[in-house]
Amino acid sequence: MCNPIRADALIPPGDISSLVLCGGKGERFGNKDKPLVLFDGELGPLPMVDYAIDRLPVTSELLISANRNIGQYLKRGKVIQDSDFGLIGHGPLIGIYAGLIACNAPWLLVCPGDMPLLPEDWYRPLLRENRGEPRSRVLHDGERLQSLLCLLPKTLAQDLGAFVRSGGYAVKAWHSAAQAVIVPSKSGPGGFININTEADLQTF
Repeated sequence: MCNPIRADALIPPGDISSLVLCGGKGERFGNKDKPLVLFDGELGPLPMVDYAIDRLPVTSELLISANRNIGQYLKRGKVIQDSDFGLIGHGPLIGIYAGLIACNAPWLLVCPGDMPLLPEDWYRPLLRENRGEPRSRVLHDGERLQSLLCLLPKTLAQDLGAFVRSGGYAVKAWHSAAQAVIVPSKSGPGGFININTEADLQTF
């Protein structure tokens, strides 16, 4: 159900690994594994992670950062756990770091597993943005920075590791430290919604 990347993209699919972030504790969602919660959208009632995967391009591999219900995620892609890399911490930046270590491609395309309304081809502006040396790129929806919708060069793994070990955990702060390129989205902000609580889920 993933989407092929058209030939006009600057970065070829074989140079990209995809990472879906599903490693959170779901503390505001009754400690449920949010990406596995059903979302009744245009594809029908499916786990939110399936909606996220459906909006990803076909790349060299699909990685899923998960720390529980591993068997469920293995049905969808290659699972990486924080503990696989001796990582101790919290927050999505740990999962992104693990993804950069594990990925087999020069670039890592990241999205969260709890955004079931992502626009089609949301990633395309990230792939087209190319300004000299490889730099991380992060999407801006016109109202706010979407820190977890980003494209990162694998070469940043060592720098991100140093940032994490120094106590850094905020993704936005990491993008700033890495001097990430801010890429405007061509879609409105309406599709960039995280489902954080059960009340959020009932809104759609």
